Amino acid sequence: MHERLSSTLNLAALACLTLLVLSASGCRDHLVQTTVINQSTTTVRNIEVDYPSASFGISSLPPGGQFAYHFKIEGTGDLQLIYVDSAEHSHTVKGPYIAEGQEGTLQIRIGNDKQNVWQMQLKPEVTAPKE
Repeated sequence: MHERLSSTLNLAALACLTLLVLSASGCRDHLVQTTVINQSTTTVRNIEVDYPSASFGISSLPPGGQFAYHFKIEGTGDLQLIYVDSAEHSHTVKGPYIAEGQEGTLQIRIGNDKQNVWQMQLKPEVTAPKE
């Protein structure tokens, strides 16, 4: 009986070790850590960031406000920013091209008078196909 219990414990320990090794090796998502920053002098509303296969939204950001979000790129295409300014004007801004498998950081800075800036540090680098 002692032998059977010892054998069962050894198998359980081996199973746990296998799971630990598998979880530590290469089984991670390629995420884009994103920050949307309002650098304008007024609150912006109804902010939407579209990326291949999905999007996320922010109801409003005051001047100087920031919003952090992370996502996984599934597919390829251009980023897009949509928002409404304090004068109730809707803005749609085409962003850079991204592709599945990329990871890193993305900053989207909303400024006055359409002074919007996209700062990306994504790996691996990709180039948009020629139209």
